[in-house]
Amino acid sequence: MREAFALGLTDEEQYYRALAAELGLAFQADMVELAAGGEPARILRGGIAPCGGRSARHYRFMLAPEAPALRAMIQTGPLGRRDVAVTTPRRFAEALRRANGAALATQAANLDEPGLARISARLPASRGQTIAAGLALMATTLGGAFAPIQTFCLLALAISPVFLGLIFLRLSAAMDPQGPDLWRTYRWRLDDARLPIYTVAIPLYREEKVLDQLLRGLAALDYPAAKLDIRLLIEADDAGMLKALAAIALPAHIGVTVVPPGLPRTKPRALNLALAEARGALFTIFDAEDIPDPQQLRLAAARFQRGPAELACLQARLVIDHAREGWLPALFALEYAGLFEVINPGLLRAGLPILLGGTSNHFRTEALRAVGGWDAWNVTEDADLGIRLARAGYHMADLPSRTREEAPVSVRAWLGQRSRWIKGYLQTAMTHSREPVQLLREAGLSASLAFASLLIGTIVTALGYPIFAVATACAIWEGTLLSPSGAFTTVTAAFATVIGLLGIPALFLPPALGALRLGHPRLLRVLPLLPIYYGLVCVAAWMAFYAFFTCRFGWTKTEHGLARQRRPLESAEPLTSGAAIPERPAPAAARY
Repeated sequence: MREAFALGLTDEEQYYRALAAELGLAFQADMVELAAGGEPARILRGGIAPCGGRSARHYRFMLAPEAPALRAMIQTGPLGRRDVAVTTPRRFAEALRRANGAALATQAANLDEPGLARISARLPASRGQTIAAGLALMATTLGGAFAPIQTFCLLALAISPVFLGLIFLRLSAAMDPQGPDLWRTYRWRLDDARLPIYTVAIPLYREEKVLDQLLRGLAALDYPAAKLDIRLLIEADDAGMLKALAAIALPAHIGVTVVPPGLPRTKPRALNLALAEARGALFTIFDAEDIPDPQQLRLAAARFQRGPAELACLQARLVIDHAREGWLPALFALEYAGLFEVINPGLLRAGLPILLGGTSNHFRTEALRAVGGWDAWNVTEDADLGIRLARAGYHMADLPSRTREEAPVSVRAWLGQRSRWIKGYLQTAMTHSREPVQLLREAGLSASLAFASLLIGTIVTALGYPIFAVATACAIWEGTLLSPSGAFTTVTAAFATVIGLLGIPALFLPPALGALRLGHPRLLRVLPLLPIYYGLVCVAAWMAFYAFFTCRFGWTKTEHGLARQRRPLESAEPLTSGAAIPERPAPAAARY
């Protein structure tokens, strides 16, 4: 059926009209109204629902079967009944969402019974967290009043393991050799017949500027259209996007999913709706401004097929493709090069988890459903999901395929985006530290330490960067760093010296190595500006700290389509090798 749609032999309307005629049933071409109730996702897969509203005046049931349900209905379905009608799957899905809008909004926001049973960023601090934070604040205040130097040294010693853990992970990943090119070396390419159905979810909100680019990028994907289930997720009040999409004749494998109104207004809430309705065995996310490598889905499908069942997530590599537009995009590109070309692949090859990026994550759909999808109340839902997968016993791996992204071009936009990320890190840290013993038991020692270093280390480093930098400079100026007085200050000075000596290469080495692996040595020109860039990260961190207490669930929207020097779609670089894998050559005797 979908193959016929993809080849243009027929369309959905004609096909289901013919189905209705075959079954001797009426065809409903107008808007359909269905009765509320039941499990919408299961009803959607079954393709049959009781009618409601005006439709109930004429029919008892509405049919829009697909896949196995379609075969069963053709073989044993109702024949010639006047109280049953057929409609298209798109009208059926839209009617189902309208009828169950409140229930779907509750489920997507994790406010249904299963969602309420899981830990979430929506929960306030636990009693233990509140007591611990209160005691720490009281001790710090009293110590700062009566013994400020000793208190500062004690705080520095207390958080130094987190600094050292983050430094160790960055340096270890940088020293790890680059992995093999799975695409060319091992020919990880599946025949079309063995490719699974792939759901692609794309949350959109006021993204008219990049809509044309997005659709062209999706059209360039090297994946059978009949096996694509692409869902454009639109908020109910986004009139501009709805109008823009209504003017476009979308192909059969691209559908518009209107997210029922509700709170919180976050990306993960929309993704939860897409997950509930997903047809694919595999699931991925792209952002509005993304230009993914055309071969990315095909490579991910091959990687999943060759991996164990515990492999639940693949993280593709994100690349900023307009680094020449200014110093800020260049530094952003350098940061991403270090993270996605060096740090993430190195940690994943070592069997350690990572904090996922917000786009180009590829999942087994059943694993996503097993952990309950995304936390709708976490504004950095990707980092939280990575920890949930690890706690559930799943593994992650690197996907050597790139997705081109757009970086903010103004400091204001960059601060808004980065402060949201760090606010989400704060939410994630509070969520998963509610029961640290249980976290250790579920995720294991190595994963728990890695998450503590990556998550808490990033937060503490960003918040404390200027404080410890000024303190270290003062100690060097006064000479107390290298000649401390007393055992306590000696230990503190020793830790500070080690962190300083190792922190500098940990700061500069991964981005530099990432730029070289990426084939963009020009990025090395802005390498000396990294300390200034991380000074901006500190500003964003303190903004996030304030917003955490004043607007915890607020989503700072990043506007896209402002970059003017993005490379055109046709110049995409497939994978790391610069070219797609050729087809396997035929045997010598069959070449002529």
